[in-house]
Amino acid sequence: MTMRQILDSLPKGHYLTLAPWCWVQLESADAPGPFPFVAGVAPDVAGSLTEAHSLLASAIDTAISDVFSKRAPVDDPDRQRRLEDAYAELVNARPYLNRHITCGRKPDGTFRWEFPTDPTRSSTVTNGGLRIFHSVKRQAIPLGFDQRPLGPMVGTLLGMLDGTRQTDEIRTVIETAPREASTALTRLMELLIQHECLLSSPRTSIRPHWLKSIQDRDMVHLGHAALLYRQLDNFFLFDPWLLPWFAESSIPSLWGSLLPKPSAVFLTHDHDDHVDPRTLLHLPKDTPIIVPSRRNRKTFFYDYLPLLRELGFGRVVELAHGESWPFEGGTIVSVPFYGEDPCDLQMPRNCYLISDRGYNILVHADSGPANDGRSPLKDGVIAQLAGKYGPIQLVLASQQQLLELRSHTAHAPLSHPGQWLEVGENGYLTNAYLDDLCRAAQATLFVSYATGGADWYPDHLSFMFSRRNPARTALLTARWERPETLKDLLSLHNCGYHCSRALDLYRSTSDAQIEVVSTGDALTPLSLHRLDHGDPPFMTPGRHV
Repeated sequence: MTMRQILDSLPKGHYLTLAPWCWVQLESADAPGPFPFVAGVAPDVAGSLTEAHSLLASAIDTAISDVFSKRAPVDDPDRQRRLEDAYAELVNARPYLNRHITCGRKPDGTFRWEFPTDPTRSSTVTNGGLRIFHSVKRQAIPLGFDQRPLGPMVGTLLGMLDGTRQTDEIRTVIETAPREASTALTRLMELLIQHECLLSSPRTSIRPHWLKSIQDRDMVHLGHAALLYRQLDNFFLFDPWLLPWFAESSIPSLWGSLLPKPSAVFLTHDHDDHVDPRTLLHLPKDTPIIVPSRRNRKTFFYDYLPLLRELGFGRVVELAHGESWPFEGGTIVSVPFYGEDPCDLQMPRNCYLISDRGYNILVHADSGPANDGRSPLKDGVIAQLAGKYGPIQLVLASQQQLLELRSHTAHAPLSHPGQWLEVGENGYLTNAYLDDLCRAAQATLFVSYATGGADWYPDHLSFMFSRRNPARTALLTARWERPETLKDLLSLHNCGYHCSRALDLYRSTSDAQIEVVSTGDALTPLSLHRLDHGDPPFMTPGRHV
């Protein structure tokens, strides 16, 4: 079928939407390297570091077992030397590893461990095709790219299927694309229609409904670390990890097409629950994406540009610490992000301060004290922000208290092998730290977020907590400080406490307080879907999803 025939099968003048229970994922042409999009080291060097760590993993597990079986003390003074020597023995016995890694005991007894770094190199991913998923029908439909670089064009098309573009607009984009891209996009549209993945409506109601439902300067928690801030008639989106319906649970979830088009998207750091390619692939591609800057790098950094360009974004803005994104009446400031870095790689990351007509909000995310004690408190960052912009009335931060063996963390191969059996923080935010944070910010309300907050998220990750499995939560947090006791500490300086759930709303009041507002049914995923499309086709009358 031609593009014209395909779109002629849809009602003219209607707005097209990818059904929220359908989504597309790009698939890499080759197996991705060990650290996709981590820059500062060549992929072959990263591969050698990863293999050395992997080959030593069973010996490390045995050393851990010796501690648990009480055959070895927790604080064994000789453990680091034995680990370093075992690493050097392994590497130096394999020429393909010591071609990249130089290691061994020096005459003075210290351990040498070196490998070449290169700020111009990163492990990028080339996509060789895509797969369409239909969660209701349990279908996965592949489409190959035939070795053509089509990821950005696919991302552009998917970003238009958000219910704000009419059939003719989509036809124009496909017909004016380069010939090979136009052919692939036509086939993609054909598959979406064939498998009932597209919805159409004579109206587009999502943005007007959000403008009616929330007020200027309201902050809405969308679940986990995702936040939506309304600034006049603009919407700013932070760390969107949104889920298609039934991707992880049996209930409808917030998905990109159920949100108003953002004026900008802000990403805090490189973890998958804050930079989610699936969510970003389906957002409109004329949206500016604000990310941490390479100018704040030490050795390693996350290479956002090739990832976001492969998804189709044309405007990626690197915001260095202290720089700001201005808007009418205020600005969003890049604030240094500390911690959640068990291996001390110190990759550039951002928190964000929203300063809007005298109202200030700190998006603190997972930031906290680093292994060496550095923090935004110790370095005076929070006090400086409050001094320049005034009291930071609303602070949103994680309350996780994760300590992990470095060997078991994602970036362990990039860290010194002698430290692999040491414990590193992976977001360790004590009640005392968060209380001091709010004191320095002169906060009115502390909001605990970024640990789930909605039942549509997966419940098997170490940093996610669900009401579905309280026994698992008890296992994970048995040795944590009680999060609720932070409320008592904060009350001593007139700061409130709230543990956030998805669709909780935070509103500044006329008496300089922060009100927690329930949005009720107005913004639930099913209610938002019904605005333009009524009940989903798989629902029978009187049946709950």
